[in-house]
Amino acid sequence: MSPLHSFSTGKGSGRRRSHVPPISAARLQVQATGEQIPSYPFQPLPPPNGPAPYRFDLSQLLTAADVQQITDAGVLVFHTVGDTGDYRGQQQLFVAEMMTQDAQTLPAGREPAFFYHLGDVIYFAGDIIRYPDNFYLTYKNYPGFIVSIPGNHDCQPDDPSDGPGDPNKYPLDGWVQNFMSKNPAQPGSLKTGTARTQLDLPNVYWTFTTSLATIIGLFSNVGETQGEFHQDQIDWFQSELTAANPALALIVSVHHPPFSGDVEHSGSSVVDQVLMKAFQAVKRYPNLILSGHVHNYQRFTNVVKGPKGQLQIPYVVAGAGGYTLLSDLQQVNGAFPKAPFSVGSGLTLEQYDQKNFGFLRLEVSKTQIVGIYQSAPYVAGGTPAATVVDSFTVDLIKNTVVTGTAAATSRPKLKSKPKNKR
Repeated sequence: MSPLHSFSTGKGSGRRRSHVPPISAARLQVQATGEQIPSYPFQPLPPPNGPAPYRFDLSQLLTAADVQQITDAGVLVFHTVGDTGDYRGQQQLFVAEMMTQDAQTLPAGREPAFFYHLGDVIYFAGDIIRYPDNFYLTYKNYPGFIVSIPGNHDCQPDDPSDGPGDPNKYPLDGWVQNFMSKNPAQPGSLKTGTARTQLDLPNVYWTFTTSLATIIGLFSNVGETQGEFHQDQIDWFQSELTAANPALALIVSVHHPPFSGDVEHSGSSVVDQVLMKAFQAVKRYPNLILSGHVHNYQRFTNVVKGPKGQLQIPYVVAGAGGYTLLSDLQQVNGAFPKAPFSVGSGLTLEQYDQKNFGFLRLEVSKTQIVGIYQSAPYVAGGTPAATVVDSFTVDLIKNTVVTGTAAATSRPKLKSKPKNKR
């Protein structure tokens, strides 16, 4: 196997090589072109836990009293980031500590109700044996529940360049055992002594319903450069867009980002096309799109024509959750772009962070989504000193997004979570 492919498909030893051609014009290449690297075939999906439409309600995660408090106060707070479980370093522990500090030091009523993981829970091939040390131990002190969509490495086959493969390995078996368990009360890891239990999500693609937001999570399969979907998931996605409560915030999550200006992956034109065709077909557009895959933070605003006029949709890449090597952006005319940076065709890079590891906190109400991205310089074994790098506010009434925050309605402090965190 060539050096170009070895690191992107397996463990490897060096930095990933760019899949993005050099650019000379003053603009970013935000979608990948050419060969899919690595060229794994579409990986088969496991059977779902029951029939469609594969929905999971917040009441299946929190107590009725906690759910009612969130509903009454009118604000849903949660963390999100992807690309965490890289066993080669301790950066994922660093980010987990940042999120734990945030959860514990927020004002009363602002605690996150859950952590929504954006995929690539375990590198490099989602191995079951790595969950104890690189998931359960990592989040041993995190106070909330964790839900997830899978990433490409969660379903990656064994790489022959890494040595003999596991004949019993099946794509996604680690993710399924820990996030689609038939017995969610089972402790996830006896090895680490954590009380966190396994989760019982309905499918690898699924809809999270709450009283303030609908989050539709897609699964974009195994490719490193492009996401891939079969028609059954596309049909399901369109039906869930149609079914989503129009009075609530609508968030779409997918591991592969539609847009990214980095030098390792870039964005997926396939994901972009699938999303836009679905939005246009059912005349329903989301208020926010979340992705991981790229190991940094980027926020774009995409101006699109909706059924009732122009819409501003934020596209956020939050993939600096613990993969040991962060991703640089492309340089334009010899320098990194200065945000905000107009990419063209209504797309603007509003802000980015390619230097530090971090996470995104979202606060959702009936009128707005507030996003706050925090990061910190990595210090091995050190205590994170997180700072706010980016903040933005989505106006759900006007369908606009601006840089900066507007205070959401405060809510009462949530009651303590059960001892056995899922």
